[in-house]
Amino acid sequence: MFTLLLAAVVAVLLMLVVQRREQHRETLRATVLQTQVDLLKTAAADPQLAWVAAGPDLAGEGPAEIRQHLFCDAQVTAWELHWRIGALSQQQLCAHAEALLADETGRRYWERARSARLGLAGDDSKLRTFAAVFDAARQKTKTAAR
Repeated sequence: MFTLLLAAVVAVLLMLVVQRREQHRETLRATVLQTQVDLLKTAAADPQLAWVAAGPDLAGEGPAEIRQHLFCDAQVTAWELHWRIGALSQQQLCAHAEALLADETGRRYWERARSARLGLAGDDSKLRTFAAVFDAARQKTKTAAR
């Protein structure tokens, strides 16, 4: 009986350790995502930083196109942060994705950012779902445009 009780206590303690570790990781991810949004906002406000933040995919684009891309990236990253912490339902995320991709600027952004965002998702099921929602919204806008 004592052995069974001890095993139960150890199991509960292990679950708490694993849960705390996961909470800590999510807190760090949220902090990193918020920092990324802040950096994108800074880059969008400064043309010299915008060129750096935009990367080679936007090398031939003008300042307005780069600012639009950075704004979309900051917006999507903010939604990702809300999604990760559970402050955004899948239905809400779908609505945001559809609204962003209803416009040509949003569609251009997703075409440029899609592969990088999918690459970052890796084995993370939450991020894969996040990207899949945007892919579904993109497909929906393609179908509606026909």
